Amino acid sequence: MYLVEECVFLVRKYWQTDSFKACQTAFRKEFGERRAPSKYCIQKLVKNLETTRRLLTQHTGGRKMFEGTIHDVKERLLASPSKSLRRLSQETNLPYSTCQRAAKKTKLRAYHVSCVQELLPMNHEKRVRFCSWIKDFLTQNPKILDVIFLQTKYGFI
Repeated sequence: MYLVEECVFLVRKYWQTDSFKACQTAFRKEFGERRAPSKYCIQKLVKNLETTRRLLTQHTGGRKMFEGTIHDVKERLLASPSKSLRRLSQETNLPYSTCQRAAKKTKLRAYHVSCVQELLPMNHEKRVRFCSWIKDFLTQNPKILDVIFLQTKYGFI
């Protein structure tokens, strides 16, 4: 992509010389570039300016999404945040990708609640016993971690 001043220079030179080669040569001299824009690039700039009266094309910004869709997905995610986007897609009859984009625009994420067992004081003795056992095991077998990591790295486990 070229800067606006470079695009203006290219169009002016082409209108003055009516030659793509002369335009490319002048561009190299003016901006010190080794590679000048192609004939197609210059044609596109000139044609765009002549037809639309704009030098550069306006970027539309991708696919548009209705505010109602975004609002609906947001409300459903707030109502049940542990619902997956796939399930939400099925319920709303919207494509999965639309649900993803709407969730991203609202800065919400579907998440899965996982249960974690609370560690109670009565579990303390079992934890200490396990830690002692693993410490002794690793002391007796110092190479075991190398074998385990090697196997998981290359997918043996």
